[in-house]
Amino acid sequence: MVEALSNLLEEVKYRYVKATTPRILRFIGKSSRSLITGAFHFTELFGSTPSQRYMMRVMREAFKRDLPLSWTIKRLCATTNPTMRRKVANYISDAMTICQDRQKPYSNRYGVAPPYTILISPTMRCNHRCVGCFAGEYDSSSDMAEELVDRIIREANEIGINYITLLGGETFVYRPIWNILRRNPNTLFQLFTNGTLIDEKVTERLVSLGNVVPTISIEGFERETDERRGRGTFKRVSKAMDRLRDAGVIYFYSVTVTRKNIETVVSDDFINFMIEKGSPVGWYFNYMPVGRDPDLSLMPTPEQRNLLRRRAIEIRNEKPLLIIDFFGDGPVVGGCLAGGRHFIHITNNGDVEPCIFCHTSVDNIKDKSLPEVLNSDFFKAIRRSQPFGHNEIRPCPLIDHPGAMAALARKYGARPTHPGADCLFEELLEPLKRYSKKVAGIYEPIWRKEYGWVENWERIWRGTFLRPARQGGNGDRPAEAPHKAPQLSEPSDENGKETDASGNGKREHGRPTYIRQLTRRSNSP
Repeated sequence: MVEALSNLLEEVKYRYVKATTPRILRFIGKSSRSLITGAFHFTELFGSTPSQRYMMRVMREAFKRDLPLSWTIKRLCATTNPTMRRKVANYISDAMTICQDRQKPYSNRYGVAPPYTILISPTMRCNHRCVGCFAGEYDSSSDMAEELVDRIIREANEIGINYITLLGGETFVYRPIWNILRRNPNTLFQLFTNGTLIDEKVTERLVSLGNVVPTISIEGFERETDERRGRGTFKRVSKAMDRLRDAGVIYFYSVTVTRKNIETVVSDDFINFMIEKGSPVGWYFNYMPVGRDPDLSLMPTPEQRNLLRRRAIEIRNEKPLLIIDFFGDGPVVGGCLAGGRHFIHITNNGDVEPCIFCHTSVDNIKDKSLPEVLNSDFFKAIRRSQPFGHNEIRPCPLIDHPGAMAALARKYGARPTHPGADCLFEELLEPLKRYSKKVAGIYEPIWRKEYGWVENWERIWRGTFLRPARQGGNGDRPAEAPHKAPQLSEPSDENGKETDASGNGKREHGRPTYIRQLTRRSNSP
């Protein structure tokens, strides 16, 4: 009787969320802040995990306080074409319902939740040869079989992953791409592209599909982009962005941050340019010395990394554009994401890598199922080692803790996935140790001063991404007691006195909310 009632309630919840999510997105694009705030307050009741409910509260607070995040969301809901809005609504509703149910058997068996996304590079062929491309040294002679791509997506869906990231190579040169996108209408795809092949016909296809978010690579303005990607690239990419914006297609942009372009890509002029082009999200990846002709001199200096970290906070505070600093925002996601914690990368040859920047593998997806490769001894060891250090603004085991990933790769017999892929573990190891020491010199005082909120945030994040293992399970970590979602208030000691996460008294930046991270200004040097 109890089980039947529980199943009935779940069915009612699923039908309600499925029916109301598209209406809520349309409602946000047209309604006042007070009405939207109330809608988020109600929707919060249907979150399946502590982090989902918490993010609803973040959205509600953003609209209540009229923060730039709310401007971005409202603009998206108002300008996105109806087909894409329906598909995004479908993705959100499935993530809150069906995907949670599909994740439970996996979590019970392995002691951890499945990753948020799977990165697949079905091809390494490209119409460009960009300087320092991480994909530049892979074998481009063979594409992944269409049937294998479909199988990976199907197995991802079966364990509750409905967000797939496609990259390469250039994804639009992969001939089966449109068939794959069309056959998986309930999966949302983030598709990294150089943008030069997005013409009117491609734009029309994207509008009709509605489940693809192109993410266009750009290096700054014309000088920076053409210098790395070839003459005329900037103008072609700019036209592609205009086409997508005018057609109501949500698209993101991606920047490889180097020592040469850092000042440009964090400038107000560039940020305003991207807002005008209609992109709501910008991915910022520091140049990594992997792939074609690795060059340490292109890596942002430690001071430049801190500039990006500070500017990302300022931009989120002031502009209707969500900047994601892949390294500097490590505290928001608990540090390193690799090894199946949040994602893995599968190459065109089927090799399963822990990270898009870590070109080493113990398994091939052709020989094993997705759950099996996600839970290899190598990946389990990576997850046990995370976050590789106490300071999560230095999250990377390749450049912030050089030697950490190399030791794991040696222990578990991981092999390089292309010639020269082990350069980070060998000839570049000592220079990277010197680099990481300089980064630590800048980031350690900042970590102590500004990131007291992290411990509380991680307790929320564990609700989705580090679920307790069942007693006697074989998960990555020991079984944990069930937890409660932290509140939006400051932490306090047993006497009710406000404290920071370590109990040493309230700090200026100690508030454990994601809103603080999105909106605060940094006063570090």
